[in-house]
Amino acid sequence: MSRIIIITGASSELGLSISKALARPDDTLILHYNRNPRPLESIKGLCRQVIFLQSDFSTPKGIDLFCSKINEADILINAAALTITGLLPTLREESIERMLNVNIMAAVRVTQRLLPSMVAKRKGCIVNISSVAAARGNRGQSVYAGTKGFLNAFTRSLAAEFGRKGIRVNCVAPGPIETGSLKKLKAYANKELLASVSLNRLGSVEEVAATVRFIVSDEASFINGQVLQVDGGFMIGV
Repeated sequence: MSRIIIITGASSELGLSISKALARPDDTLILHYNRNPRPLESIKGLCRQVIFLQSDFSTPKGIDLFCSKINEADILINAAALTITGLLPTLREESIERMLNVNIMAAVRVTQRLLPSMVAKRKGCIVNISSVAAARGNRGQSVYAGTKGFLNAFTRSLAAEFGRKGIRVNCVAPGPIETGSLKKLKAYANKELLASVSLNRLGSVEEVAATVRFIVSDEASFINGQVLQVDGGFMIGV
């Protein structure tokens, strides 16, 4: 059965891996990116149709632009994210607003746009990409962690609201994944980083993507309103 899948933040390492993990020959993938569409070229040929949509989610105008170009979806993956690290008194107002727009408002508005089509079909699946930061205090991440905490609560409430309509809403919360800023941190603090993970290694984007693929599958049809942490046992220390 063909599916329409919308993935925001698809050009990131994680978003790209999720896109590849979900693509089936009969699917239509609508992939959001902001600056760099080149990584998405590798998705072409994996499914029936691939559509790239550019939009800057850091502004309300950019979110509105994206929403104006989408109408329906069977699966929505809210993976767009922005991390700006800093102690709260040092964060610029612009930085805070950008994180709130990308991490919260984009997910809310895109979900709001697509829910009616799912309700009409009495079927749909939404996965919000959260973070273990929502449940674990980290210096310099008060706003970022707060946005991910919002996604967790947003997920649970949406699941309660729309479960009877056949729509499942879940979160996948990655822990220390070998991508982005963690690659830089690993270069000079690898021992300390691994000491906080009970499996004594970092995770991969492929492992997170595999979890997303499972959550949207029929095998996970009775999982709803959950936050699945993919963190290797990231439980040592504060």
